[in-house]
Amino acid sequence: MYIDSLKLINYRNYDNLHVEFNKDINLIVGKNGQGKTNIVESLTLMSIGKSFRSSKDKEIIKFGKDNLYCGCTFLKNGLGKKIEVMVTKDKKGIKVNGVSIKSIQELLGTLNVVVFSPEDLKLVKDGPKERRGFIDREISQIMPRYYSNLTMYNKTINQRNKVLKSNKIDHNLLDVYDEHLSLYGSEIYSTRMKFIEKLSKISNKLHNSLTSNSENMSIIYKSQINITEDDTVDTIKDKMDVKLKDSREHDIFYRSTKIGPHRDDLSIFVNDIDVRLYGSQGQQRTVSISLKLSEIELIKQELGDYPVLILDDVFSELDQTRQRMLVEKLGDIQMFVTSADPLHKNILGKKNYTIFNIEEGKIVDIENGGK
Repeated sequence: MYIDSLKLINYRNYDNLHVEFNKDINLIVGKNGQGKTNIVESLTLMSIGKSFRSSKDKEIIKFGKDNLYCGCTFLKNGLGKKIEVMVTKDKKGIKVNGVSIKSIQELLGTLNVVVFSPEDLKLVKDGPKERRGFIDREISQIMPRYYSNLTMYNKTINQRNKVLKSNKIDHNLLDVYDEHLSLYGSEIYSTRMKFIEKLSKISNKLHNSLTSNSENMSIIYKSQINITEDDTVDTIKDKMDVKLKDSREHDIFYRSTKIGPHRDDLSIFVNDIDVRLYGSQGQQRTVSISLKLSEIELIKQELGDYPVLILDDVFSELDQTRQRMLVEKLGDIQMFVTSADPLHKNILGKKNYTIFNIEEGKIVDIENGGK
């Protein structure tokens, strides 16, 4: 998979941009605040229907304008495709190959994009919320049904918590919400377990390679419910039913829902040592790289084509050894690399690349290099 072209109108600091990309490496260079990340942000908008930097669509419309347009053409499994997004201050419309879609679920999986940012380097040492977000984003790209279950689950959690915070507890209503939580939650648990099992195998192989066979890596899914690999969705639902019932008094006292996949976490081990608690910063960063590379490989295995990779200002956070390690492992994947340092092109070696120099929302110079 690779993106051919991008068109932006009234997108953040871009008035009207049309650019054609290199199918290998695209290095987007410029000083801070010039619009480098705006370009790659627009690609994620067309992949998952929202920005990875802002929760409000109206914030990405150019100041003083009422609407924006962004569109891209790309090749996936040998077929040409097009995605267009139109945003006004109160609504958003999305078209795939000229046909309007009604939900984000219909968009997911069309254009697969993996973003690697400095925040991802904190994935190991940050809190459970970040690790849950990581697996939720990646599974949703591979399995849009998972996104639907997650959306319904989160909606039900919010409704249940409102009841728990009310002055008079309606137990019959809690029974209804518990049934829905078990229904959606069991699907989420089952999908996550299978995903983590695959991710752990792939990441161990990659991490072993990145560390010259000196370190083994494993990932364990931590849940409040004792789930095993042999559990079916039905048996997981039964376990969740029991746990929710047992924790109701606790939930009423604390006015929040204790049990469910919204409280789960991942434990990551290197040579049987919890890398979050005892790993060095270098080990934690190498594990983060292994996770991202594994994510890319897993998408390829599940969907038959590599995703597009965005490296948003990651090189500035890595030493040269890890910079080269990352580039060398990426093979034939199309990459978009943002950087304030034009010298980062030196780590690309003989790979085919194009450098786009950005100033104040305009491409002022294009340089081709490599093969």
